Amino acid sequence: MVTNSLVAVLQARDNGGFCAERRMELNALIKPLPCPVGAPQALRLYRVRLDVDWPVDEALLAGLSEDERKRCLRYLRTINQLQFALTRLALRRLLAQETGLAPDALTFELGAHGKPVLSLPGAPVFNVSHSGAYALIAIARGGQVGVDIETVQAMRDVPALAEQTLLPGELELCGHGRDVAAFFQLWTIKEAVLKAWGVGIAQHLSAFEALELTNKELPLRIAAPERWPATRAWALEAPDGYKATLAWAER
Repeated sequence: MVTNSLVAVLQARDNGGFCAERRMELNALIKPLPCPVGAPQALRLYRVRLDVDWPVDEALLAGLSEDERKRCLRYLRTINQLQFALTRLALRRLLAQETGLAPDALTFELGAHGKPVLSLPGAPVFNVSHSGAYALIAIARGGQVGVDIETVQAMRDVPALAEQTLLPGELELCGHGRDVAAFFQLWTIKEAVLKAWGVGIAQHLSAFEALELTNKELPLRIAAPERWPATRAWALEAPDGYKATLAWAER
């Protein structure tokens, strides 16, 4: 006797790994965002809502690769499994639009420092971040891209984190961690730029300094500009309680 779960898997795979109803629901969660003024034209930016009550079942997981399913199920909490799965499904949907391939036909490999890339010549580059109820996805051609979104959390150890991760000028910008929102904006800048460069975060926090916090392009001072690609960064509009940054690095 065929079980209900197996039927769900077969139905999902018959529809490109994801049933038609869920496909429509997923599309409704993906919102295209305007790119900041001055950002490259070959860049696409999206925000994905993750605050939905979907079961993490076989029909959902059928839209993921075997490796993605394993990574998803390593999370102990169902909400974290769902957030991971939705982010990956949205990424596959958007990259399918860019490449003309089916979402479940896309394959990925790891570049330097574990940054995933599409296993496809001439494929667009992408970067993903998720926190709380939202994910950010950036897709681009002609350069390298990084994004980060963070939930602003009033934690007791923010001042200590600031001292460990920020440069002196950046510490001044966030009152040595007392301005929690400013700290998280600075952290998203660090993450987005270093993700665009494709290097380890912890080892390169001092490679550049954010000089000012604005709601548009963010001025940066790179410590050794001959070592790194020309880079720009922009603060992104984010939902209440979140901070986000987009970074672009020339090839």
